[in-house]
Amino acid sequence: MERSILGVKRIDRIRNSTLRSKTRIIDVGVKTAKLKWDWAGHVCRMHPQRWAKVATVWMPQNGRGSGRPRRRWRDDLDVYLNNWPEIAQNRDEWKSKGEAFAQQWDTI
Repeated sequence: MERSILGVKRIDRIRNSTLRSKTRIIDVGVKTAKLKWDWAGHVCRMHPQRWAKVATVWMPQNGRGSGRPRRRWRDDLDVYLNNWPEIAQNRDEWKSKGEAFAQQWDTI
């Protein structure tokens, strides 16, 4: 969308980050990662009986089966920070780490 706004074609070989700095449009991947981070913190601070909390911490009893392991919602969070459920209890520390979590997809 940024390319059509600025009238730039792919053949011009201008990076997306350069176009985003000109249009000031937030990258969709970064925005969704930020929303995921905020939701994960919210879920970790929920009452233990809530369905969202139970589904997030649930681990299958019989394993995952054969083939490539399926990705779970929390796998990205586990890769970024192993003890994220404990850190989420402290809101200030959680907010400070959220921006770095979201920006890791912008560099890929």
